[in-house]
Amino acid sequence: MSAPAALQLKDLRKVFFPGTVNEVVALNGIDLDVPAGQFVTIIGSNGAGKSTMLNAVAGTFALTSGSVRLGGRDVTRQKEYARSRMIGRVFQDPRAGTAPSMTIEENLAISLLRSRRSSLRRGVTRARREVMRAQLSRLGMGLEDRLGANVSKLSGGQRQAMSLLMATVAEPSLLLLDEHTAALDPKVAATIMELTGAIVAERGLTSLMVTHNMELALRYGDRLIMMHAGRIVLDVAGAQKASLTVPALIEKFHQVAGEAFAVDRMLLE
Repeated sequence: MSAPAALQLKDLRKVFFPGTVNEVVALNGIDLDVPAGQFVTIIGSNGAGKSTMLNAVAGTFALTSGSVRLGGRDVTRQKEYARSRMIGRVFQDPRAGTAPSMTIEENLAISLLRSRRSSLRRGVTRARREVMRAQLSRLGMGLEDRLGANVSKLSGGQRQAMSLLMATVAEPSLLLLDEHTAALDPKVAATIMELTGAIVAERGLTSLMVTHNMELALRYGDRLIMMHAGRIVLDVAGAQKASLTVPALIEKFHQVAGEAFAVDRMLLE
């Protein structure tokens, strides 16, 4: 008998402001199975439901209907803080993933607590500090020599790099990346993406990455999903994904969604 998918979404529906003039159907019957170790990139026009789907997986809000399973376990009614033990997440805003009043070392130590196998005491030992230094040195930002520095003193790119390390250091069951390079300058964004790809590959992390950058969506990951109006309208992997180009991807959207892309960041990247 095969092992359950790392992530299983069944008929997810989320309606905001139901029964009012402001009613919005943000998710409209999402079905998705993600095998363990798969790296999925997610694209779509503004308002397609990309970030809403990640929020649904993370437990940010209650679903209108449907179910979420992690590693075969139904977590649909589990609170966000409880799911965070299994889920690492990096947001678009570099300030969202770190505690600014705490040091680099303290931030990384706290992230180790998300692993059920870890404790705070183990997280701050000399051996763990060496692990932290080794991870930080990969960034090429000199943070390995600043473990005692407050995170509030770091640049946006440094904080986002910290957020990525914090989200992955305990090797979560699932990694959620919500446009995590969109707020960075191109050079720093490229560094963060290279680091992301390396960490995901080395640790075999099951990952979902929302991006507006179609070229990045094609370059990274094993599988690509396109969303539109709260639905998954395209799902490609393997050789089919590898053969796609940006113009071909736009044309596929036209075919499956029956309309043209809105002129937004997706076409400007």
